[in-house]
Amino acid sequence: MEIKEASLKRLGVDYIGLYYIHRIDSNRPVEKVMQELSALVAERKIGHIGHIGLREVSAETLRQAHAVHPITATQTEYSLGSRHVEAEVLSTCNELGVGFVPYSPLGRGFLQII
Repeated sequence: MEIKEASLKRLGVDYIGLYYIHRIDSNRPVEKVMQELSALVAERKIGHIGHIGLREVSAETLRQAHAVHPITATQTEYSLGSRHVEAEVLSTCNELGVGFVPYSPLGRGFLQII
């Protein structure tokens, strides 16, 4: 049994609905990673229409990945104390139709709702 088949069996599912890449390996081109994920989509191991997400990527990396296979969502820290994504990432998401999922909107606990 292949590793991916064993993973699906352990999870008790036939496919993964949204597959996130949490860290991009700087020693490996993102296009290569996306080609491999696209192959899993073709095998119907990642969703029926291939939902792939990326985490903590630059606008440039997002564009490179999206050119190989459509990216469904990207996740990055975004709060009043961490607004770096406003410069390029958010507009790139909007342009490409990629969902943006902020994490730690309360600044990792430093900001509190009163």
